[in-house]
Amino acid sequence: MSVKAVIFDLDGTLLDTLEDLAAAVNHALEVRGLPRHPLDAYRSMVGHGVRNLVQQALARATGAQPDAPLTAAALADFKAYYTAHICDHTQPYPGIPELLDHLHARGIRIAIASNKFQEGTERLAARFFPDIPFAAILGNREGFPLKPDPEIVNEVLRKAGASREEAVMVGDSLTDMRTAANGGIRGVAVNWGYRTLEPSADYTLVSSCQALERAILTERHPFPPFLPEHAGILFLGSFPPQPHRWSMPFYYPNFQNDFWRILGLIFFGDPTHFVLQGQKRFDEDAIRAFCDKQGLAFYDTATEVIRLKDNASDAYLEVVTPTDLQALLERIPLCRSIVVTGEKAAQTLATALNCTTPPVGGSVPVTSGSRHLTLWRMPSTSRAYPMPLEKKAEVYRRLFR
Repeated sequence: MSVKAVIFDLDGTLLDTLEDLAAAVNHALEVRGLPRHPLDAYRSMVGHGVRNLVQQALARATGAQPDAPLTAAALADFKAYYTAHICDHTQPYPGIPELLDHLHARGIRIAIASNKFQEGTERLAARFFPDIPFAAILGNREGFPLKPDPEIVNEVLRKAGASREEAVMVGDSLTDMRTAANGGIRGVAVNWGYRTLEPSADYTLVSSCQALERAILTERHPFPPFLPEHAGILFLGSFPPQPHRWSMPFYYPNFQNDFWRILGLIFFGDPTHFVLQGQKRFDEDAIRAFCDKQGLAFYDTATEVIRLKDNASDAYLEVVTPTDLQALLERIPLCRSIVVTGEKAAQTLATALNCTTPPVGGSVPVTSGSRHLTLWRMPSTSRAYPMPLEKKAEVYRRLFR
């Protein structure tokens, strides 16, 4: 599903703030005659709010947990110094301003979720990213929980008007990745911040802004494969259009696409057979029952893509992860025909099978593992394809003879 909102951590993700944070804490320590900590020592202390940061620094300097009055006094000195010197050394990481500009130009809502105190979070966002109209800038606020509590995700989603499937959390720490998991959204971890994260199946790990942009824009297939056990034909398109174009959460969901009209014409003599009467929607229940009875399986030739343009055209899809065809076929042992619809799907599958691309309306023999199959290439069912509906149906009839 396409991304509508990206929630960024601030310190260690968008901005390198470590030197200014360390200087402010060291100032609070010096005021009390306590030893300073080296810069690298602060890498493991930041990220859980400034009160926690000051407490840790005091504990390391004194060898004991500080009491409440000491913490409060040191925190006040820290905030006064940090507020006055918040931008002395702080800078965006290379490529971050350009990344935010690119995302904003695509219409993606951008938010900041930080455990830094609210005033500091807002000041840094305004100083370094003045042209970004943030959907939300959320820091440590009285009465609100800190990350990894999921409420910060919920608040951003409400303000950005995005669903959990349409949102991504980007950060440099396990706290950020736990925030994403707790909030039910996808997590992308960057490895240029204050922590060193290990690769994990729970999130995507990137090492450059270019890789981060690709990870954010990459869409995962929204539907599970539809694979009746007795399926003899497997239809593989390219990738579903964006959700706002769906008339149902199933394959070929765009109401302007003629796939289900073609099958209605072939099997029932009526191109509107699968159209709900008086509505611009297909009858999903009827379609699923029909496909199960006829042994028609469905998926697409890509499990992950990037849309290069905001439209439904396959020509502007960049395939990130092709479908594992062999894994699909293992689940439908009776399948003997694979049908691709559209040029992008035909090219992707021909590459995967190391075969020639069939001509439109034609087929070629192929082998997948030990199985001998026929690969068909049918005309695109998009209305943009210059062939009348009845002519397309004539070509598709060859599959069912």
